Amino acid sequence: MRTWIEHFGSAWQWSASGVAILFRSEVAARMELAAAIMGIAWLIVLRRSPAEIGVFGLLAMAALAVEALNTAIETIVDEISPQRSEFARRAKDLGSAAVFFMLTTAGIYLIALTAVSFVTR
Repeated sequence: MRTWIEHFGSAWQWSASGVAILFRSEVAARMELAAAIMGIAWLIVLRRSPAEIGVFGLLAMAALAVEALNTAIETIVDEISPQRSEFARRAKDLGSAAVFFMLTTAGIYLIALTAVSFVTR
């Protein structure tokens, strides 16, 4: 029986492998990471609170998590249905919609903090 420490170490390795796969294979993930870094830098320039910057960082990480799940869906669908099919299109479109909603949420938060910064000056 494996100890919880061994399991934690294995889980960390699997997660690190998933992160590496995501950033190697998905241009969108690299673009989202770059946008998150720029968004955090922008909030620092605006002198937003650490809590506000932290919330944006959490939203950005959630967006990357949704991107990873979308990539997993696409990988599975491509394996199951290598030819074009309505099933494959719908599954991929739904995954893409989830990414869109998460990125929109992070974007709206960033815009709101920016607007508040300029209104209160």
